[in-house]
Amino acid sequence: MATAAIAVGILSGTKVVIAGDGAALLKERGFGETEGKRIVLSLIEAAYLADTDRLDVMDGDKKVSVEDLIKTGSSHEKEFHNRYLVYKDLRERGLLVKSGLKFGTDFRIYERGTSVGSGHSTKLVHVVPEEYTCSFPEMARALRLAKTVNKEMIYAIVDGESDITYYLVDRLKL
Repeated sequence: MATAAIAVGILSGTKVVIAGDGAALLKERGFGETEGKRIVLSLIEAAYLADTDRLDVMDGDKKVSVEDLIKTGSSHEKEFHNRYLVYKDLRERGLLVKSGLKFGTDFRIYERGTSVGSGHSTKLVHVVPEEYTCSFPEMARALRLAKTVNKEMIYAIVDGESDITYYLVDRLKL
């Protein structure tokens, strides 16, 4: 027997808007951004919550499937599917995951037991496919930014079978 979703959200472009009782509970669990009395979720957050049966997403009177949320995200962002896989994996590990956009990366991670208002994120995660290549200066810029904001830099490599390998990137001083 399926459990009832915590909340119902309305698809609005590349966001999902939630109002009512479920909004506060999802915000308390680290999902979404507050806009007035509403919570606005990214498509990745909405897809994850729908995938875990905690959110029903509606587009008019039609319930939107997880697959359709991923298709919508993929039509707007090149690596959306890989980003979703990494987001889901990190959340399933019990980590609080938020957008890393302001740091020029995909995600920022908070340690277990930390809420967004009560502490700072400790890691930045950059999601890349296994065929990704970059220059040393590009990697050095990412690492320098992470160190400047007192965070560790992690590259999440997603292979063709959707397996994820995490690499912590750091400098070595000799």
